Amino acid sequence: MATASAVGMAAGEAIRAALDRLAPASCPVPLRIEQVSASWLAAALGLPADAITDVRVLDANSGTAARARIAVESDRPEIPTHLFVKLPPRDYLQHVLMNVFRLGEREILAYRALGDAPPVRVPRCHVAQSDPRYRRSALVLEDLTGTARFRTVTDSVTRAEAESVIDAMADLHLAFQDSDRFTGDLRPLAVRTAADVRLGDLIRRRFLHEITGHTADLIPEPIKLQCRIFYRRSADIDAFWAAQPQTLIHADPHLGNLYFTDDGPGFLDWQIATIGAGIRDLAYFATASIEPDLLRGIERDLVDRYAARFDAAGVRVDPDRLWTLYRAAITELFLAIVCTAEAGERMQPFEVSRVGVQRAVAAVTTHDSFGVLRTLIDGGDVR
Repeated sequence: MATASAVGMAAGEAIRAALDRLAPASCPVPLRIEQVSASWLAAALGLPADAITDVRVLDANSGTAARARIAVESDRPEIPTHLFVKLPPRDYLQHVLMNVFRLGEREILAYRALGDAPPVRVPRCHVAQSDPRYRRSALVLEDLTGTARFRTVTDSVTRAEAESVIDAMADLHLAFQDSDRFTGDLRPLAVRTAADVRLGDLIRRRFLHEITGHTADLIPEPIKLQCRIFYRRSADIDAFWAAQPQTLIHADPHLGNLYFTDDGPGFLDWQIATIGAGIRDLAYFATASIEPDLLRGIERDLVDRYAARFDAAGVRVDPDRLWTLYRAAITELFLAIVCTAEAGERMQPFEVSRVGVQRAVAAVTTHDSFGVLRTLIDGGDVR
C-alpha cells in the first residue's frame, strides 16, 4: 500500500507539472522568468502598480530551480535596483522532483521561519509566494552580487572559514532547538508521510543497490555493500535521528550553498531545509567543503567548538557523544552525493560529483561511519 501510494504521488506530480507546462494556468505565482513583470513585482512587494516601471533580466540559469538576476527601474529609492528571483525549474524532470519533494514550499517555509532578524546571514527575502494547487513557488531575494564572495563545490575552505561556518551553524541550531514551532507553523518541515518515506526508500534502492555510475570506481566494494543500510533499515535510521535533540537544519550546506562576506558566512538555497539533529549539518558541511587532509586534522576541534558554543549559551552538550554522532552523520553526505552522481550529469556536473564522492568516501572510511551508524541504531555503545 505504501509503495502504491508513493508511486501514485510521484505520477500525480509528474502529471501536474506536465499540464502546468503545456497549458500554463492562470496563477498568481509566475512559472517563468518572462512572467516576472513590473506589475507583478510591484504587487508582490505590496506597492502601487506604477511603483515599478521596468524589469529586465540580466542573466539566468536553471538547476533544481530557475534563477535570474533582474534589474529594476523605479522612482522610489527604497526599491532595490537589482534583485534575485527563484522560480520552478525549466527542466521537466527537475520540475517534477521539485513538486514531489516540495522543494519550493520548504524553502519558503525556511525563509519565513528565519524571519526579519535571522540568527544566521541569509539574503534578505522580499517576496515568498507559493500556490499549493499548482505547486508553484516564487522567491525574490536580495542580490548579493558585488557584496559577497562565492565558492564552488570543488573548492575548500580554510580553518578560519570553517570555524566561522561552525559558529553560524551553532547559532542557527540554538535559535530553534526543540522549538514549539515544530508542532505549529513549521510542522510541514518536521513530518513525512508514509508515501514520502516509501518513495525515499525506492529511490535509495534504485541508486545504491548497484552503484554503476561515473563515480563507481571511487567507491570500495565494502562501502558499496555497507551503504545499502540506507534502504534496508531506513526506518531505524530515521527513528534514531528523530530521538536526538531537534532543530531547524539547512540539510545541504556545501560550499555551493554558502557565501562569504567581511562580516562572516551566509547560507543560500534552503530547498531541503528540515527538522533534524544539528550535528548532521556540521558533518555534511565539513565533509563536503574541507579538503580531506586538512579536515582530518581539525574536525574534532570543529565538533568541540560547536559544543562549546552551546555550552556558552547555557545548553549542555556532551562533546564525546557529539563526536560519535558526527562520525555517523558523515553518511548523510555520502547518501546525497552518491545518489546525485548516480542520477547523472543532469543533476550535477561530473567533476563536481567526483570531488564530492571522493571526500565522502575518505570520511566514511576514516571513521568507519557505516559501522558506527549500525551500532547506534542497534542501541550499542561506540567507543
